[in-house]
This record gives sequence, C-alpha cells and structure tokens, in this order.
Amino acid sequence: MKTEKEKDRRRFWAMVIIIFLLLLLFIIFRCQISERNEKLAAEQQEAFRRQAFEQAVEKAQRIADSIKRRADSIREDSLSRTANDTVGEVSPSPAKRAFPATPSAGGTPATPPEAEEQPLEAAPARKDSLPPQPSILPPPGRYYKPVNLRVECGEPKCETEISVGDSLNAVKGKIENYNKTGKVYFRATDSAGNASSWGAASYDMASDNNCSENSYPVPVKGKTVCVDAYEFPNKAGEKPRNMVSQSGANRLCEGAGKRLCSTEEWQAACRGNSNSRYPYGNSYNQTKCATDLKAAKEPSRSGFAEHCRSYYGMYDMSGNLWEWTSTPAQREGLFLVAGGAWNTQNASSCAETKFSFYPQNEYPFVGFRCCL
Repeated sequence: MKTEKEKDRRRFWAMVIIIFLLLLLFIIFRCQISERNEKLAAEQQEAFRRQAFEQAVEKAQRIADSIKRRADSIREDSLSRTANDTVGEVSPSPAKRAFPATPSAGGTPATPPEAEEQPLEAAPARKDSLPPQPSILPPPGRYYKPVNLRVECGEPKCETEISVGDSLNAVKGKIENYNKTGKVYFRATDSAGNASSWGAASYDMASDNNCSENSYPVPVKGKTVCVDAYEFPNKAGEKPRNMVSQSGANRLCEGAGKRLCSTEEWQAACRGNSNSRYPYGNSYNQTKCATDLKAAKEPSRSGFAEHCRSYYGMYDMSGNLWEWTSTPAQREGLFLVAGGAWNTQNASSCAETKFSFYPQNEYPFVGFRCCL
C-alpha cells in the first residue's frame, strides 16, 4: 500500500514538473515571438524613415533645381533686356545736357534745339539663331528585324534629313525597312533656317536571336541570358505589373517558364555593349525615360518612352518602376530592386540599386522583368 502511495506521489510531482516545464517553454516561446515582432516592426519603421528621408532629399533637390532653372531664366531675360536697352539707348549730347530749362518771354518753357530732331528707330527684334536638337528613332542599338528610321526635331516646323554610311547622300523624311549594320547620319533644319550639325547613330542588325518572343540575348560574363524587353507581362503598350511581392514576382516568372533576373543580369542588359550609365548614354536626360513624372500616380505603359531603350533591346530600365531582382541585399531577408521609378529623376541609372525592400510587401512603384 505504501509503495502505491509513493508511486502516485511521484507521478503527481512528475506531472507538476512537466506542466511547469511546458509553461516555461511557452513563456519563452511567446517572448521570442514578441521580440521578433518588435524587431520586424523596428526594421520596417527604419525602412520607412529611410524612404521618407530619401524622398525629402529628392524633393529638396527638385526644388533646388527648379529655383536654379528659374534663376537662370531670369538672368537670361535680364541680360537680353539689358542688351536691347543698350542698343536702343542714345546718350544726350553735351549741348542738350547743358541747355537750361528756363521759360521764354511768353511763359512757355524754351525748347532745346535737340528736341526738334527726328526720334531714332526702335531696335530690331532678335532673330532665332539657335539650331534644333534632333534625335533619331528607333534609338541606336541591336535589332533583329528591319526598322523604319525617322528623325524628331523638337520644334514645330522642321525639315529632317537621313543619310546612310556618310552625310553625302542624304534623303529627306525617313527611311523604311532599314536593315544594315553601320552608322546612320541625321540632322534637322528649323523654320528660321537654322540647321543642326550632323548626328550619328550606330545600328547592329543581327539574326541570331534564340530567345522567346519579346526577349533578347544579353552577354553576361561569358554566358548568354535571355532578358525580357519589357517589364512583366512583357507586352508593348500594356501597363506593367506593380503591387507584387518579390516571391510573387518569382512565381509569375516561373509560370512563364522563366525566372527573376539577378542584379548582375539586369545591369548588363541596361548598360549595353558600351557599359553606359543610362540605357541611352552616360548623361542623364529627363526627356528620354519616364523618370521626371512628379504628378504621376502610376507607371507609364511599357515602351511608351521610345527613346528609353538599351542597346540590347530592353525598354524602361531607367525609371517607370523599380524592379525586383533575385539578388539578396546585405541585410538578411531583404532583396535589391533596380533602375528607379517614374519620379526618381537622375537617381534612375543602370547602377541604381540603393534601396532594399521587404520581399513580402507589395509596392505601387515596384515591378519586375524576367530572364532565362
């Protein structure tokens, strides 16, 4: 009997100890969960603060640029007025400055002899002497089908010329079904007769594209990667997909038989064969890509900015939408995005990967493109 009681007592205390240990483990688990949630919340808050700071800096930069442009415009107008005033101004002669303004015998002020002279003619209006700044479309680069070449002048009434190989055999207007590798020269003359200098554009007409539709080969460290020409869903004229998480972007690329581009692949497609800073060259130009749309609430349609094409054939790699990549950020659990959005201005270069975003979040200004 005593032995049974001892066994029951031992079982009781064993149960108490087990329950105590389970309760202790539950408390520790809850503390870890709470600590993790607090850490995530702190990281998100830090990311939002960093993003707000970047936006504030960007806004301040835009304001400063606007003030500078306004000041330059005012200074230019002031100099113009000063030049015109100098041309039209006639200094009074010494006799006129010395002539006393005393009344005549009849009480009427005497009239100096110079007042009877004929007035000088007004200075002629300034003539437009600035040449236009033409550009050629489609942009120079590699193509796999014939293209129709045309020149944009940037002014209302212009006469444009295109010449293949040199500037000696120019034709007016445009060239259809162009399919030669080499240089094309172009220029424009505005309605005031001002002619631009000859510009040159290099075209590489190729035929070795083994990639799928709207996807083109890009060399990346000794291998060839097929990169989509447009942001997902990779269709010209359609609104690109935003509000998608990094894992969601991965799944959509896999559903198309592809994968999310890495940062290395993305940058190679953007920089082109000349390793340029922007898809169109080394200097930022706010008219080339969708990077300066301050009032916009959503991205432009894919390929809408015709000049925003990289050498290998990828559109909108500068601006429009930040793009998810498969490359992890330095901070664990975060991934890099590339290229800038529709309002990031010159912070939209091929090397722009300064932001890291939480992969589970969806953003209106982040999209993606696929590779294979």
